[in-house]
Amino acid sequence: MGVWDVVNHPEGVNVIDSTWAFKLKQFKQFPDGLIKKTKAHCCIRGDQQVHRIDFFETYAPVVQWIIIWLMLILEVLLGLKSKQGNITAAFAHADVEKGENIYVEMSQEFKKQGKVVKLKKTLNGLYQRPRAFWLYLTEKMNLCDIKQSTFDPCLFIGTKVMCICYVDDLIFWALNESDINKLADQLVSAYVALEQVSAAAGFLCVRMEIEQSTGLKELKQTALIDRVIETLGLDIGKTSGKFTPPLKQNPW
Repeated sequence: MGVWDVVNHPEGVNVIDSTWAFKLKQFKQFPDGLIKKTKAHCCIRGDQQVHRIDFFETYAPVVQWIIIWLMLILEVLLGLKSKQGNITAAFAHADVEKGENIYVEMSQEFKKQGKVVKLKKTLNGLYQRPRAFWLYLTEKMNLCDIKQSTFDPCLFIGTKVMCICYVDDLIFWALNESDINKLADQLVSAYVALEQVSAAAGFLCVRMEIEQSTGLKELKQTALIDRVIETLGLDIGKTSGKFTPPLKQNPW
């Protein structure tokens, strides 16, 4: 992806440290802890960035929940097909904006005397990374003739396909699934590493289930709730009831 260039250590600039973060990514809609894939991120120490030197604007919108609900209602009423997509290494897609010079210490494994890296792409940890990626995605959607809605900047509308964006999580809707697949191919051709998932079964830790007999869609968040309970050690089998004595009555 051409994420950085190795350059000589310049004098009088802010050089930021970096670290590695390792994660097991689980399927959000399933409470049994099924592992989807392992991930490794090179993360920049954003807390060491200096405003107006390493970054300027940071604002990036996310889709409103009312838009998500509206689209789910339209899916049920119009019989739309839906597909969920996730973008691999999303933040590494976007270029560092012109005028921002970000220097980072080389990782311990690759460190060279008197050398640092100058970022060309926005990596995890940078304050401006969500904004840079949102601008990148908007540009690519426009190339595919999918325009932003004036009501919500994270709602994209085309002639046959509609899409919502929450950072790097996407849901597509269309009357025909082939139209969604065609748009996905166009985005991949435009250098968006879109990883397609099947029908939208879970989004932002919310599980979506359709009752076949009625056609109604039900939203559940049991997976996230169960995971929180398990993390806190409050699941059945690990807890036991405690006797709590009553408070003494106030003599007054």
